[in-house]
Amino acid sequence: MSRLAVVDGAKLHAHWNQGFVWFALMALLLFGALFPFAGFYTLLLVVTLTSGAHSPRREIVGLLCVASVIVIGPLLALKLPLDNGGNDKIQYLDFMRTMGASGITHYMVSQPEVLSFSTLYLAWTLFGPTDFAFLFIFGLSFSLLLIAVWRIEYRAIPLFFLLFTSSAAFYNSYGNVIRQAMAFPFMFLLFSCSKSRGRLAFVLLAGLAHLPSLLIGAPYVAYRLFRKWAVWASIVVAGAILFVSSYNMQALSSMSGNDGYMSKKIGLYSAWDSYSVATVAAVATAIFIINNVVWKKLKVKISAAKDRGAGVVEALWVASNFAFLSMVATYNLSKVFERVYIYFFSISLVYLSVAISRSRRGPEKTLVLIGAMAYSTYGLMKNLQLGDLLFAGDPIGYLTASFLDLYRNFI
Repeated sequence: MSRLAVVDGAKLHAHWNQGFVWFALMALLLFGALFPFAGFYTLLLVVTLTSGAHSPRREIVGLLCVASVIVIGPLLALKLPLDNGGNDKIQYLDFMRTMGASGITHYMVSQPEVLSFSTLYLAWTLFGPTDFAFLFIFGLSFSLLLIAVWRIEYRAIPLFFLLFTSSAAFYNSYGNVIRQAMAFPFMFLLFSCSKSRGRLAFVLLAGLAHLPSLLIGAPYVAYRLFRKWAVWASIVVAGAILFVSSYNMQALSSMSGNDGYMSKKIGLYSAWDSYSVATVAAVATAIFIINNVVWKKLKVKISAAKDRGAGVVEALWVASNFAFLSMVATYNLSKVFERVYIYFFSISLVYLSVAISRSRRGPEKTLVLIGAMAYSTYGLMKNLQLGDLLFAGDPIGYLTASFLDLYRNFI
């Protein structure tokens, strides 16, 4: 057989493979039109699994990002506004109605989270106190998060999305404490930013969206300026807060005045007894250990390979450690602890997803991905069963809903 014939055969085989891939993709899109979530999740699993052998194409990851906003949005936006002991949608609807009656001025002067309340006001202005307003907020905040993660490492998005949407952190933020979800994009833009002014801008924006984000963002920015001195200072401050909150909670309140915004928040969070932190603290400690073991191995490989993109991996590792330190500091403030844990967990997911996506391809990586896929599928089903208010009270029906079913209530 001539050399030319071999080359032509290889080209034909490559074209056939490429054609088959696009045919399969079109078939999956057609299936996705009938069963949006099933089609989207199947593609997500396939892309995640095959990333163990080769890097996913940017076009496919971009398609996943767009599909995720379209498909996941109704699940959260159609959450029933019923009081089950922890449904913040009721509170956000009240915010919108108050804005409709008396404007936004009251919120602008009475609390510091002006960015998140401005977004609520914009959603109310466009759509009123409706589910469509929450769909708009999700689409905006989640799209910005995906852009921020893409800037860090686009190859990590499929695995990150798979793990994130199977966790309670996703539903407790984007489906409940929406202000925290609004801070996520600025947090991750902060970690990928290499300029001091940019870092200051992003940490400020994150704080204006959700004040507790400063518990991670502020020490991170200080670390970039002062290095080890910021670490020691953060440890001392965390220890002081933990000590004072253990014995004299009122001392924390008095720091901001008895009638101050922080005083009221501390009083609310310290009086909240329904949230048990012991189990979460144990899980967080395990993740903290894993993060540092992974970094110890990565650091050796990065030094040997002189990887130019290693800076953002280190930034995520540093941020996860500061988030864990903030959890230690707020251990006695159960609701603050819960919020900080969500930041810690989310940062850790991005960090580990980036680390795995940048690791050497092979059987070991594929096995890790298979394990992550199995865990994520289980976690997704568990959270849908627990989230009985999601998708108008039918979260299991969401799995097989058609595209029309997803958006029927918005028409």
